[in-house]
Amino acid sequence: MGERIGERIKVLLVEDDGDSRELLAELLELDFEVITAADGVAGLRAFEDDHPDVVVTDESLPGMCGTALAQEVKSRQPKAGVVLVSGYSNVDSGYCDVVLRKPIDVERLSAVVGSLGEAARH
Repeated sequence: MGERIGERIKVLLVEDDGDSRELLAELLELDFEVITAADGVAGLRAFEDDHPDVVVTDESLPGMCGTALAQEVKSRQPKAGVVLVSGYSNVDSGYCDVVLRKPIDVERLSAVVGSLGEAARH
């Protein structure tokens, strides 16, 4: 695939709540290239189609929860970064690089996505 230095980090945002998804996508688009999906199955399809550097996923999604999506992502691309967003503290985050609690601290999310995205490219 070659080096993609200079290109914006590509982020897949998976969130079933439309308002939250739009808001987060807008905020992340300030720094990153953002693609979105409304559930885990669509998220996995988008991951396979677009090969993002980082996946930001909600835990509670219809069809496939965020931790299951994280496992699928890591099995396909171990270097991809996964950020799990959850309202619960007791999620099994074995396949996730970072777990952020709701409500999301957007500056922290952006910093985390940036560092995971850089790591995914090297």
